[in-house]
Amino acid sequence: MEITVDKTTPNVAKVQFTISKEDFQKEFRKGVTQVQRSSRMKGFRPGKVPPQMIEKQHGDQIRDDIKQHFLRQAYSKAVEENSLRPMAHPRVPKDDAQLTDDGSFRMEFEISLRPELELPEYKGLTIDSELEPVLDTNVDQALEEFRRQQSRTEEAEGGIEETGLVLCTVVFQHGEEEVFRREGLRLSPTTAPPGVDAEAFKSELVGKSAGETVELPMTLPETLPNEAARGQEGICRIEITQAFNMVPPTDEELCELLDVPDAAALRDKVRESLTESAQEREANRIESALLDRLIEACTLDLPEPVLEEQTQNRLHGMAQRLAQSGLPQEEIEKELETQKGTAREEAQKGLTALLIVEQIGENEDLTVTQEDIQGELESIAARNRTTPDEVRKYYSENNLGQQMAIELLERKVRRFLREQAVVKEPS
Repeated sequence: MEITVDKTTPNVAKVQFTISKEDFQKEFRKGVTQVQRSSRMKGFRPGKVPPQMIEKQHGDQIRDDIKQHFLRQAYSKAVEENSLRPMAHPRVPKDDAQLTDDGSFRMEFEISLRPELELPEYKGLTIDSELEPVLDTNVDQALEEFRRQQSRTEEAEGGIEETGLVLCTVVFQHGEEEVFRREGLRLSPTTAPPGVDAEAFKSELVGKSAGETVELPMTLPETLPNEAARGQEGICRIEITQAFNMVPPTDEELCELLDVPDAAALRDKVRESLTESAQEREANRIESALLDRLIEACTLDLPEPVLEEQTQNRLHGMAQRLAQSGLPQEEIEKELETQKGTAREEAQKGLTALLIVEQIGENEDLTVTQEDIQGELESIAARNRTTPDEVRKYYSENNLGQQMAIELLERKVRRFLREQAVVKEPS
């Protein structure tokens, strides 16, 4: 393999390599033999299909595989012999790799290189704490929310309360036409259907029981299949089939649920939990603020192909989310056009953060171990009620292992920055 590397362009290495006709044909014959061993064709014993027929049927695919084989070899050789620090693997369309008239194989590709990074001082950074104390009112609110979450339903014999709910059929009427009907919906007085005045809905629904019907004026939604009815005045009819009130647990029940002896201990446990959550949020805020400060202090000339790829990835993700929300394709394209600049800025920031994280990790010998990876697999498995082996398989099949390693390294670097910082407590 004859290979040359040109590094005259900033952050880009231009690689050219040539494979002789003899070497290419040698690999081609090996490829034909490998395919022949597993080929089955009517009229021939397994593995005995003639090479000429293998070449006729599979020749183009074998040649493409060989081109990729030599591309990987050239890439590894260029990186190793020239001490290159790639930022991304080259992606070369197969049409760019062609056999020449003399039978040799020549190819050119570019390797995007990591820009030189001069890290600012990152140890001992000063930052003000924004941690606020947990007040009695915070404990009261948390207990009230916990009671609401643990409430049980019972049939509302005398009509539902504001915190109750109904199982019902919802009908939208436009004149004499029924333009929407949905059975088995669950509604509370605080969740009015779209287009219905919220206060009027709550006022009408509170006190109602199973078997009753509520009718309210409404503005018909723009999402209706009937285009002529969209935005028009109509009637919303709620046909109640079942009505329930929510019964919150007593203090004694809450104490038993949280395994505490009395109401005072219950408040102490809630306060402790709120304090831990507040401290965790503040730690995350400090870490993000410190990393953002380093990103702002670093000016990098990032390789354009990598920056453009990351920008397009962000726009693609945005397009998928907009499509899932039901936005028409024309509107999606307009929105993407307006968001191009923002997507590029976010891509620039993300790539800069990656380089900073990797550099600090290298400087401070912060590494991701197999124990770290196993712990993360177990954590993900627990959240998704599956096994670590299933999570590992998913990450392997979707080539997400490197992404996990980067995320784990970022956590370590963020924690390191926070632990090295001088956090000033509020006066």
